[in-house]
Amino acid sequence: MAPARIVGLGAYVPPKVMTNEDWSDLVETSDEWITTKSGIKERRIADSDTCTSDLAAKACIQALEEANLKPEDVDMLILATSSPDVPLSSTAGIVQHKIGCSKSAAFDINAVCSGWVHALDIGSRFVGTTGYENVLVVGAETYSRILNWKDRSTCVLFGDGAGAAVLSEFEGRGVLGSWMMSDGSGSGVIEIPAGGVRTRIGSVDFNDGDQYFQMDGRAVWNFAVEAFPQAVRMVLDKVGRGLDEVDLIVPHQANLRIVEAGMENLGLPMSKTYTNLERYGNTAGASVPIALKEAAAEGRISEGDLVITAAFGGGLAWGANAIIW
Repeated sequence: MAPARIVGLGAYVPPKVMTNEDWSDLVETSDEWITTKSGIKERRIADSDTCTSDLAAKACIQALEEANLKPEDVDMLILATSSPDVPLSSTAGIVQHKIGCSKSAAFDINAVCSGWVHALDIGSRFVGTTGYENVLVVGAETYSRILNWKDRSTCVLFGDGAGAAVLSEFEGRGVLGSWMMSDGSGSGVIEIPAGGVRTRIGSVDFNDGDQYFQMDGRAVWNFAVEAFPQAVRMVLDKVGRGLDEVDLIVPHQANLRIVEAGMENLGLPMSKTYTNLERYGNTAGASVPIALKEAAAEGRISEGDLVITAAFGGGLAWGANAIIW
């Protein structure tokens, strides 16, 4: 069976820009503090009537157009999100209906910020098997809707957006392999404590604010600076390649300081990576495909390059994909 190759990429971010200066009018923070701590300068915020499925649909349509495929050519749609339209049914099904993939399976996965990397692994394993010629893999998030806008430790870091890739069978190039890992003992490091069946909103156990995204920043830092380089090394080992063969690493766009620390750990220069978080902030499960789309569009990737996509986040979950472009 030939590898699954990315034959089309799409990305969409809402038009509304929110700068660090805008945030300084709402919470006690500053452009200098945000930039120094994270490297973020601005992010995109969805309108109140825009859902995660809307962002995903726009990215999917763009990816299909680039692949020269029609929606009805899609056999499977996998959506990675931790900010779904509704708890159920799946946001993937909503996207499927919106873009007209009338002949496909559709389902969500939730690996938080590493969701799209996981989805790419799943999708690549289906491509080329009976009945699955084209698989659409999308990461989409509307974190502005699940953040506590009074919590300056989290609200300034995130933005909204979506990125998508079409996978098809292709001889000679494509996804070489993936490496995934999870540590459920750290599930409380990044979470929304209320809203599920454990703690219902409005129940006696509910505390106001628990309906929003919460994060232990120090614990996340300690995890991410180790998980990012580990994922890169492990996927390279799995596919029998070396760090010296890597042409570009596209990491989760969480924090520029985490990326810098990870690249230093790997012994690679920042010129070997691609970042765009200064413009979009942390778009969680959408960050890797958005960055991959932009890196390709800017000519940072050439045919035959070894590209590593790597991500880390809530779960705790982390992983990487190795791709021959």
